[in-house]
Amino acid sequence: MKYVKRAALLFVAAMLAIQLPHVANADAQADFLNKVEGAVILYIGSPNAIVDLSDEIIDEDNFTITPYTSNNRTLVPLRFIGESLGAAVKWDNVSSTVTLQGNNRTINMKLNSTQMSVNGSVKKLEAAATYKSGRVFVPLRAISEAFGKKVSFARGVIMISDTQVINPTQDMDIVQYLIDTLLPFHKDAYTGRALTTEHLASMDQSVVILEAFDKQGISIGFGSAFAIGYGLYLTNYHVIDQASSYLVETEQDRFYDVEGVVDVDPDHDLAIVKTSIRTNVPPMHIGTSSTGLTKGQSIVTIGNPEGLQNTISTGVISGFRSNPSLIQISAPITHGNSGGPLLNIKGEVIGVTSSGVEESGNLNFAIPIDFAKEAVKYYASLPFTNIPVMDQHQFEAQVNTDPGTADPSPSPEPSLSPSVGNPVTLPTEDVHVLNRAISVMVPDPSSSIVYMADDTQKKVIAFDYASDKEIAVSAAFDKPVRKLAFANGELYVMMSDQDYSPYTFDGSQGGTIAVLHPGTLQLKDQWRTRIDPYDIAIDKVNHVYVASGSGQWTYILSYDRTTHEEISSRSIRNASNIALHPAEDKIYAIDTDSSPRDMKVYTIGNGLFTGDYDSPYHGDYPLTTSMGITPDGKYVLNGYGGIFSSTNMSTTNMRFVAKTDPFDMMAGDPLHPETYFTARQSTVRQYDTDTMSRTKLFNTNGTLLQIAEAHGQFIALTKVAVKGSAVPKFALEITEI
Repeated sequence: MKYVKRAALLFVAAMLAIQLPHVANADAQADFLNKVEGAVILYIGSPNAIVDLSDEIIDEDNFTITPYTSNNRTLVPLRFIGESLGAAVKWDNVSSTVTLQGNNRTINMKLNSTQMSVNGSVKKLEAAATYKSGRVFVPLRAISEAFGKKVSFARGVIMISDTQVINPTQDMDIVQYLIDTLLPFHKDAYTGRALTTEHLASMDQSVVILEAFDKQGISIGFGSAFAIGYGLYLTNYHVIDQASSYLVETEQDRFYDVEGVVDVDPDHDLAIVKTSIRTNVPPMHIGTSSTGLTKGQSIVTIGNPEGLQNTISTGVISGFRSNPSLIQISAPITHGNSGGPLLNIKGEVIGVTSSGVEESGNLNFAIPIDFAKEAVKYYASLPFTNIPVMDQHQFEAQVNTDPGTADPSPSPEPSLSPSVGNPVTLPTEDVHVLNRAISVMVPDPSSSIVYMADDTQKKVIAFDYASDKEIAVSAAFDKPVRKLAFANGELYVMMSDQDYSPYTFDGSQGGTIAVLHPGTLQLKDQWRTRIDPYDIAIDKVNHVYVASGSGQWTYILSYDRTTHEEISSRSIRNASNIALHPAEDKIYAIDTDSSPRDMKVYTIGNGLFTGDYDSPYHGDYPLTTSMGITPDGKYVLNGYGGIFSSTNMSTTNMRFVAKTDPFDMMAGDPLHPETYFTARQSTVRQYDTDTMSRTKLFNTNGTLLQIAEAHGQFIALTKVAVKGSAVPKFALEITEI
């Protein structure tokens, strides 16, 4: 939806013409567009940027990456500037050299050097390239002019463009508008003390307009939403229902596409949405509605009534209504306020304002925040790239979202072999709705049984999708099940003693590996680990490899399955995902909590770690936490869409090869190495392993949580909307390969 953001900023240009008193409106609009179109615009100390009229964040993973001044020189983040100007940026960790290629230019510069090379010609830098907060910074003018661009600097606003420059005096209105737009957010620390109304009003920076669009991109309405995490927003369900896409507009006139709906509670009129990039709008402090609320208590609401952005209203709690559960307030609520925060005088969110109930006179209502509190806590704790979104089709007008009642008459039954460009949805008879909360699953490679962990009961269940019924349930475990693995005819269950934390170090860690009989799910064996188990892999000769989820730089351990003896260990970053190579001579790992993200390989033999080394890149590619290995073992794939070589030589291993479709998860079956699958949201892609070309494309009925390939079947754990249920249900969706 990039065109939406561009159109939005063009509208802002038209509005700006009204705000410029010194020139005619038409001239002001034309001048504004002439100045900023095609330009890269930044602001000192701000993570915000504008690139060719489109809103950007300089570094979505680190909001401290901003332009800054040092010794009267302006330094800018090299990768962002280079890529914004159309160059490919590569970093050589060995020589600490960065190379930019694009626009018929090759630029080389070395960290801490005051020289750079442009197409072989050496040029002197005003200041040395420096390393800060994990990123390379370079002098603004040097890198911009190396690309043949002009540079403007006015009151902290930086503009890089082909021909146009901004004049601090003549363009003072444009400069002020850009300052207001790019100004970084400021968030005061939560104190728990009573605040003034003026202070509460300043929290409006966390409240946004959420606009909904139909399939043709036409606006069908808007409401309010507020940040509960960086890039996460809580709103009313009726604001997101009946729509195909959404746009977030901040108080600073910044526009962000919404990637999708994360979770919904239609009964309480609540929904969480996620933007397409991780925004830096500061989250609000979530309070409680279960205690401390009384009639007559002072409250503040923030919303967008009739589109009047971030209007502040004051009032009191007038009462409490139990059918439905609502907080009655005296602050006025009207169209556009829906989804805004209800604050107490400490600045805590105690409710979500709603105009989705029948109102008369001065009856205004808010939904108690406790109905959303657990979901907010859960999703806000996830890495942004790992937050899933739901299938948007279920929210569009006149869409049947019940997988059990789909009308088969309008068209023939879908086939799994359509043309690659025309995805179909899996037949609804292949959807097995589960009346359990499932955390993880793993299939039996030789039967129609899928093993799943019941997150609520702390049990493992065996579900036979051929007969559509549970056939076995384990005894309850003391701790939640973190991972399941099936190897050598045994089912492995991995548990950690506590939640993962980078600050739980070696002496305080611990966990359990349990082994169950697949048929009965009775406990067969178990042993303790000295780490918090996070990920697991088992080879064919019963060596078990376990990586820790805690302690920052921690351990990956290998165990003898029979004796439980710890065989070997190596250092690993906490919470790294691991994957055993089909040849079982190496394990690949990717970290999940560092920036820039990196891959690593561990060479193994007879259960021993014989070596390890990092990939040849460090921040050169926007790696995600999703990783997989093709069934033939030739390539390692990363979720951003990167294909990397898998070899036995450090000089050629983990080298970038090509691009493929981005994905959130990947699956393959060693017994069927000719094909593999990747998936994202609700879309599944099948590939030919030999050519790496996409052969099939189809959709699941629900939002994908995990995928697998086994027993000649594609298996997906999803969350689906079911008729008669206010919340989505977990389901298995199965189809023939």
